[in-house]
Amino acid sequence: MKLNLLLATSLITGAAFGQFTQSNEPVIGTNMTMHLLDSNATDFSALTGTGVTWDYSTTPGIYGETKVVSVQTAASSTYSTDYPSSSWAVDIAGFMTSYYTSSTSSRISQGFVFDGGALAGTVKVVFSGGANDALIMNYPFAITNTQTDAFAGNAITGALGTLSTTGTITTTVDGQGTLKLNAATTIANVTRFKMADQATAVIPIIGLGNVLMERTQYEYYDMSSPYLPLLVHSTLTITIGTGGAPTTQHIVLSSVVPDEYLAVSENDKATFGLYPNPANESVVISGLSGNETISIVDMAGRTVMTTQNSGTSQTLNVSDFNAGVYNVVVIANGNKTVKKLTIN
Repeated sequence: MKLNLLLATSLITGAAFGQFTQSNEPVIGTNMTMHLLDSNATDFSALTGTGVTWDYSTTPGIYGETKVVSVQTAASSTYSTDYPSSSWAVDIAGFMTSYYTSSTSSRISQGFVFDGGALAGTVKVVFSGGANDALIMNYPFAITNTQTDAFAGNAITGALGTLSTTGTITTTVDGQGTLKLNAATTIANVTRFKMADQATAVIPIIGLGNVLMERTQYEYYDMSSPYLPLLVHSTLTITIGTGGAPTTQHIVLSSVVPDEYLAVSENDKATFGLYPNPANESVVISGLSGNETISIVDMAGRTVMTTQNSGTSQTLNVSDFNAGVYNVVVIANGNKTVKKLTIN
């Protein structure tokens, strides 16, 4: 099964005054572009409690990769007929849609839809209603609050048919403190929501076993600007069939543009050096292997310089450039790596 079951049952949203309530749930019509970060970023699982600092400021992004998160009425969503009891949905374009109802006392999930890849196609996980829906939180939900709930329903797939699904979800507000998103963005009074869930989908073929899905997810919220998260860090492990080897995927999304980027492929890490930075007259690009194309691109997307490298370093004259922030783009063997350069 393709590992696109990223945010499973939700993007849990909304935070104000250190606690989640119905009044700060996501507002229908709200949307936000989030930037995909290096999947190797730490999840800071040990940084809990109050007064902590979570520092993602040096975590590079994946160049050109973003996801638009939007909040819509369930009735206007693509799969509205499968979730007739839901009131609203959180959609990650081309990726995941999650369905909810709420009251002044609680928030409940009726299921979610995701891309299961070539094996399963579009997968609709539909809880059975009532006690079988997933209780996300009892309001108000604040620091140190925790709860565990069971859910049950069906995973409806195009290729594998309908699979009976059961599981449990544990949620908690495990931290409050400061979040650093890049060198210029530090946000105080941030609340972190943690979700850990496990779901088992039964394959109706003797001897094949089950599909086990396990996820731990952290979501960070600005207490002065609620509704959608500042950052999401999700770890998903899927084991298919009896004796199957578990496959793990880490995905990190940030609401703020990162200062540096990896190559398009995460296997091609940024290795070149850039100094001095900030620069005045010239900048040296080091750590090259030869035959790279080097470009400098301004924040409007205009390429202001392009050159072909043939050595282990390249010195570029930037004395005529306007002061500001630029992207230095190095392309080698089809792989693109980007770093930010400040020119004074």
